[in-house]
Amino acid sequence: MTWTDGYISDVRYPAFFYKEMQPLWLTTVASLLGVTAPMPHMPFVLCELGCGVGINLLVSAACHPQAQFVGVDFNADHLAFAHAAAEHCGLDNVEFVHADFSTFAKANERTFDFVTSHGAWSWIAPEHRAALLDCVSQALKPGGLFYLHYMCHPGSTEMLPLQHLLNLCAHHMPGPSPRKAQTGMMLVQQLLQGGLYADKPAMLVHVANLARREPADLAHEFLTDHWTPQHSVDVHQQVAETGLAFLGSADVFNNLDLSLSIPGRLQDIVRRTAVPALAETLKDMARGAHQRMDMFQRDAAAPGAQAMLEGLRGARFRLLPGAPAKGPVTFTTPIGPITGPEAVFTSLLERLASGPASWEELLALPVFSGNAGMLLQSLQLLMMQGLAHPAMYVPPSAQVRAQALSQWFESNGIALTVLPDCATAVAP
Repeated sequence: MTWTDGYISDVRYPAFFYKEMQPLWLTTVASLLGVTAPMPHMPFVLCELGCGVGINLLVSAACHPQAQFVGVDFNADHLAFAHAAAEHCGLDNVEFVHADFSTFAKANERTFDFVTSHGAWSWIAPEHRAALLDCVSQALKPGGLFYLHYMCHPGSTEMLPLQHLLNLCAHHMPGPSPRKAQTGMMLVQQLLQGGLYADKPAMLVHVANLARREPADLAHEFLTDHWTPQHSVDVHQQVAETGLAFLGSADVFNNLDLSLSIPGRLQDIVRRTAVPALAETLKDMARGAHQRMDMFQRDAAAPGAQAMLEGLRGARFRLLPGAPAKGPVTFTTPIGPITGPEAVFTSLLERLASGPASWEELLALPVFSGNAGMLLQSLQLLMMQGLAHPAMYVPPSAQVRAQALSQWFESNGIALTVLPDCATAVAP
């Protein structure tokens, strides 16, 4: 097992994909929040900090041939894997940089329309988090978007003792990191059999979920010396010091009206809270949030209904495989199931089943009667559940590149199919 400043480097990070950090998704969510953002059908530049094996960048590069992509990671094995995939698929618009964040911040002379980072913030030492923000502060263009995923309180708080145990196993047991993670989980299972967490059903669910994850995944997330959930208000303050403003969440559930995203008895308390930082903390507590996918913007204008309508004027949406034919639709959310009305969702699903539709076309459906708020919430619920997705027109070259990448994924045992008109990937 090899440590690099408290983080493991002897096993490759799994080939994970996150739709929320793709540029089309980010721009659409920003528009839904009433904010003007970079347009993904135009030339742009995106940088991912801590890109791992590059899956997210490969999908983006395949779907956006007019754009440029840069991935930064300290693990050379990660980047060799990513570079080989890009070369095999003819993705000449993506570059992978072998560097830590501090080195990259000092050497980089480019500017970016998007900067993204998933997971790394919660696993690295404080000085590396500061260097990550230096990269953003120096390189994000005015109006650019910054996506930051991290673990947060209170949902991750109870995981601290469990992570500490797994980290101790990593330091005191022999073998490579995946084996250490498996050994640690075996010890946890023995503790469960002895009654550990018998009075904490939520932790029993957490541990059961961990037991189903790949050993390499567990190793990367839990064996670090710097596993650090944070309060969202503290993260927002740190990012604000770089000149960026918090917009909302790339996880659209968190942007839904409080009547849909907060337990009923707590809604009025949050509504009466006029201090944004306090309200955001109350939301995390009410939802038991354990991770966040926050969006920030440099030189952000105040959100507004007019900006939302202008941003959505050219937006298109389509159904994804597996979407139901009609309503009602029951949505699984962090606070329990939500059932969408049959009339609303049947009308919406039937229209999208006939092909991609623009925001204006959907708003013209009789069931919405020009009610943009109802359409806004309905679309976000479908997006959250993976039933619908923003869509765009793509050139033939993107179709060819996406097909090549899908074939490469299949040949390498990665269960993803690229959907170029959605600029995303889904499980086949």
